[in-house]
Amino acid sequence: MFNYSYIFPSFLILIVFVVYCFYIPRINIGMNRIYIQLIVVEAVVMITDIVSSMADENYYDYEKWQLYLINELFFLFFFFRAYLFYIITYYILKLHHHLKNVYYHIMKIPFWAAVILTVSTSLTGYVFYISEDGYHRGIIYDYVIYSCLIFYVVVSFAIILAYRKSSLNIVNFSGAIGYNLTILFGICVRKMFPSYLLFDTFCLIALIVIYLSFTNPDFYFNRKTNTFNINALQYFVEEISDYRYYRYLAIGIHNYKEMRDVYGSSQMDKGLSLIGLYFKKEFKDYKTFYCGEGRFDIIGKRDIDSSTIINDINNRFKEAWKLKDNIMYLEVDFVQTAEDMSIESPEKRIYIGLDMLSDYTNSIPGNVRYVRNEDVENADRQAYIRKTLKWVIENEKAEVYLQPIVRADTHEVEGAEALARIKDPKGNRIMPGEFIHIAEKNGAINQLGEQIFKKTCKYIKENGIDKMGISWINVNLSPMQFMNNSLADKFNAIINTSGIDVSHIHLEITEEAMVDQFVLERQIGVMKESGFKFVLDDYGKGYSNLDRLKSIPFINIKIDMAIVRDYCNNPDKLLPSLIQTFKIMGFTVTAEGIETEEMADAMYKIGCDYLQGYLFSPPVPIEEFADILK
Repeated sequence: MFNYSYIFPSFLILIVFVVYCFYIPRINIGMNRIYIQLIVVEAVVMITDIVSSMADENYYDYEKWQLYLINELFFLFFFFRAYLFYIITYYILKLHHHLKNVYYHIMKIPFWAAVILTVSTSLTGYVFYISEDGYHRGIIYDYVIYSCLIFYVVVSFAIILAYRKSSLNIVNFSGAIGYNLTILFGICVRKMFPSYLLFDTFCLIALIVIYLSFTNPDFYFNRKTNTFNINALQYFVEEISDYRYYRYLAIGIHNYKEMRDVYGSSQMDKGLSLIGLYFKKEFKDYKTFYCGEGRFDIIGKRDIDSSTIINDINNRFKEAWKLKDNIMYLEVDFVQTAEDMSIESPEKRIYIGLDMLSDYTNSIPGNVRYVRNEDVENADRQAYIRKTLKWVIENEKAEVYLQPIVRADTHEVEGAEALARIKDPKGNRIMPGEFIHIAEKNGAINQLGEQIFKKTCKYIKENGIDKMGISWINVNLSPMQFMNNSLADKFNAIINTSGIDVSHIHLEITEEAMVDQFVLERQIGVMKESGFKFVLDDYGKGYSNLDRLKSIPFINIKIDMAIVRDYCNNPDKLLPSLIQTFKIMGFTVTAEGIETEEMADAMYKIGCDYLQGYLFSPPVPIEEFADILK
């Protein structure tokens, strides 16, 4: 006799679960399709399990062929369920592109072997057989049933462990391990208590774990805009095998951050909801995704009529968006791929387009910008630089170059500026113009600057700055570094560890760091107490003025090379007057970008104290700097 006390409640839970699962729209991706198949197959397995078990108990009411048919149907779906649990693991790990190779077909062998043995059991009686006294297990029953189940669970565990670092975060890893452990435990319980219909309950629990960890529609749906979100977009584009059959149009609210400040967060969210509903209603044949920061993506087949869509959207945005207690006027920007683009990667096309929407510098509301091959190549280059920066920081491979700073009157080397340089693991050099702004954008500049400071201090300690005949070395601080509250503690610790005199290090900050006067004065005040001296770099680029300079204890002002070149090409009284004002205020002055003797003479005549530029030396590796001093 079979015990049905668990399977009937499990079946009712499954019905409620199915209704809830389909309440929220689902993105049509492979993982969701497999999950829906699993739910359907689970329902069929439960039904056939109940029916076949009852038929086996009342075997005398059925013909033999009927009993064989009912039991074989149960086992066919039973094996198929085990196979689908294995397949969904592939989709969870985003390895579904491998499902087309030979390995994928090899992994079907246990499933088909179990199916063939089960279907032929009416002839062989190996898996089960029906006699005059009812249903009986065959001689290979345990081998067929449990070998198939355990095989797919073990393989799932293997690929989860193999790809855990590249494909799963800790939460998803726990979920993937969790549902497979649930199935494995259910197999053990089924083996120990064969008369209890319990295994279906464990499979239902595994389905719920998958739902909570991976397939919950809320993970892929933005309720604010009633559209799919960027997670859904990521999964969707990863499954597009050939982008030639798809096309996208990215739409962004022009000056979104400013508009959000103008209307307020609450009103803007209501406006986004109206916009999302408009896109869903007007463009039903396309998939709409909300990607954050006022950006939407509409994706359709290759024949998408983008010009008509753009025209319709522009016309709609000419009208007000009417809220319950307000109205909003917004403008939009558009981005799509150029027709002649040869790069097929959908991920690159779409995400670069979204990045372009975030940059309003060259955008005119209502116009279309195009993603071209060079945009993708530039994005690839930036990704390569970010990867190199990570490697450089982790392995402390940042290189220090020194450029001499000379006295304007004698051209004797008085000091130097320490500059950061990096190479990739193959030894290819990346220029500062490429990596500095990326390092500032992703925060790597903090660790990079710290390495340069540490290596400069080590160089001073090992070589003796007095022996070299110079007085100081300038080290650059980026605006991001300067905002770090722990900067003083970190630099003091490095100075103390190296054992050098802090007066041998001058810290250069650019005008960008002077935007926040309070932060500037506080940070300089804290570090000045430790003996650090400050130099203002690139004067003339924008933020500083004489009134602000009076309150900051700089010891030197470096005139930006663009200002120097402009004066040398078109002399006037402004720069000489400015330099004299600096000297009256107690600052020394350095002219940057000196490339000719004429420039050096001109800067000396108008009062500069120090000169720096390629006329005297380009930046050289720190190991070669001593040769310049000889």
